[in-house]
Amino acid sequence: MKHSALLLLALFISFSSLAQNGSSLKQTYVEQYKLMAIENMHRTGVPASITLAQGLLESGVGQSPLAVEANNHFGIKCHKEWTGPTFTMDDDEKDECFRKYTSALDSYLDHAAFLKSRPRYSELFKLEITDYKGWAQGLKAAGYATNPNYAPLLIKQIDELGLADYDRVNPTQLVALQGKKKDETPIETGALPAEQVSFSGVPCQEGIFKYNKVKVVCAKAGDSPLSIAETYGLYPWQVLSFNDLVDEVRFKEGELVYIAAKRKRAEIAQHAVGEFESVRDLSQRYGISTGAIRRKNQLRASEEFAAGETAYFIQKRAVKPNVRSLAEIETLRSERDRKDAAMQYPATPPVVKSKSAPAYAAPVEKATAKPAAAVAEKSSSLEIKQPIVKEAAVTATEVIETVRKAAPETTKPAASVNTKPNSVGEKVSSDPQPAKVETPKTPANKEVKKHTVVKGDTLFNISRRYGITVAELKELNDMQSNDISLGMALIVSK
Repeated sequence: MKHSALLLLALFISFSSLAQNGSSLKQTYVEQYKLMAIENMHRTGVPASITLAQGLLESGVGQSPLAVEANNHFGIKCHKEWTGPTFTMDDDEKDECFRKYTSALDSYLDHAAFLKSRPRYSELFKLEITDYKGWAQGLKAAGYATNPNYAPLLIKQIDELGLADYDRVNPTQLVALQGKKKDETPIETGALPAEQVSFSGVPCQEGIFKYNKVKVVCAKAGDSPLSIAETYGLYPWQVLSFNDLVDEVRFKEGELVYIAAKRKRAEIAQHAVGEFESVRDLSQRYGISTGAIRRKNQLRASEEFAAGETAYFIQKRAVKPNVRSLAEIETLRSERDRKDAAMQYPATPPVVKSKSAPAYAAPVEKATAKPAAAVAEKSSSLEIKQPIVKEAAVTATEVIETVRKAAPETTKPAASVNTKPNSVGEKVSSDPQPAKVETPKTPANKEVKKHTVVKGDTLFNISRRYGITVAELKELNDMQSNDISLGMALIVSK
């Protein structure tokens, strides 16, 4: 009996040691790659928590042969478009082909590019950046992995290691993590000067002007088909149609946006097609419809010009050009973007907006540090007004610890907590009282705002227009699916 007890004790100590060692390996992995994940999040919209959790699982905490020998941390297979080095190993089948990278950074960059380039993952990018559970379930549903427990495994990693905190690191904190100076001049997002050249190579002007006798405007930072439609009195579907788009996007600053149908001919006769140019690119650049380009050049709907071919914009060509697919062009663009990103840090990263993300206090210096420039703190958002001085530099660990300590214990919206002002005007939670009657969602003294569905509307567009999330819109209208129909009246105010 005594020997059995000693054996059980030894086994317990052994298992505890293995668990601690595994946890230590995971923490080490997270510390090593968290900056890559956060930078990718601000550049592409893939949550940092999801990237790190997938990296942990797919790479065996960085210890698998695929990760060690091929720098492949996400189990991405070759697929037909991959032209780089390969690594062969048994997986679902024998001798499967996996992508091989020169560094772990390349693997992280390609992971984000892979998700962005696959239409089956497009719905994930409409989720809130902090909705890691939705992302985990969406990845499994889209077929990223064959393991039926893939989503719960990702969520477990995120919860156990507190990876969701990284999804709330804002651009200012990212700069602190990178150890860069914070005194860089912010990018202006106002109206473009008249002399500034647009993204399409056409001089921009204020308001509506004509290019190839078609009405156009120059996009400002953050413009979308919805915002353009609202500004110029159009339906969103019209802006999408005029610009050969199928879904809501963000236009680049200075990009030409057509607010009328393009013409059947351009003002120039020919154009030498570049390596990354598609028929749509030519259509946007010269104000000629994609249908006219295809008819004049004997191109089918699924065909694109091969690089170096000549596109005709006035006369019809006699011989069909060499062609390629749009997927080939997108692969070239992804590879170009991946290489560009690998060579430099992203520029001032865009703010990742999330209506459900709570506010956090700005990182502050330790009490033992020398007095430095004051850190301005707002109650509604995290914003560092003064640069951190060199003699009191904030370390990466301190920034993340500050975010974690500042995180609220509950993720429930503030509106669900009963509050009342105290003697100094601050709001404090009142003692919970048993309530027999539920409080109605809409106060009696507040008029319910409704939106009538028109052609081109989607739940995503409608939610953006009224400043609510798709989930809130569906809850207000007791909807179980995303299906809407013309003439439907939707409640759009809380």
